[in-house]
Amino acid sequence: MRYLSKTLDSRVIASDWKYPSDARAIRQELIREQRGFCAYSERFIQATDSCDVEHFDPRLKYKVGDDYWNWYAVLHWMNSHKARNIEPFLPLLNPFSPELPSRICYEAGQFVEANRDDIEAKNLIRYLGWNGPELAQDRSRHVRRVRELRSFFATDREFLDYLCDDPMSKSFITALEAEMDISIK
Repeated sequence: MRYLSKTLDSRVIASDWKYPSDARAIRQELIREQRGFCAYSERFIQATDSCDVEHFDPRLKYKVGDDYWNWYAVLHWMNSHKARNIEPFLPLLNPFSPELPSRICYEAGQFVEANRDDIEAKNLIRYLGWNGPELAQDRSRHVRRVRELRSFFATDREFLDYLCDDPMSKSFITALEAEMDISIK
């Protein structure tokens, strides 16, 4: 969830880039804004990974309204496994809503709506496939590896400093923070 935010001073907006003609520049800037992470999975995007400019609302693709606010840099796997039809998931929480962290939380290996009656939050979780089996297993394995890694450090400060310097280890940051009770910059 950490990499879904948007900013009014984005270079994508300032440069007035359009999709698909400026797709490469858009993708590079989105990756930079997302600090190198896939917006949907929170996995670090490596140089060898296939990364797409994903259109959150596919109904807008190639139409008026398909702009910065609808685009995210995502790993190709996430893009190819996301639902293509948004209608069954409406109403839907806006992914860059400032309310997102208070309306969706991570508990026991799953993303859940903070209020069980929050259908918009529930639909966003389902639409983006955050609890899909492959992604959940990937997340779980990563949290286990990082827990083991923690045991090699004398202090939590050393461990957190290491995480800050190693983007791969910060993959699945929401799960790491929740399951390990830590705060990562």
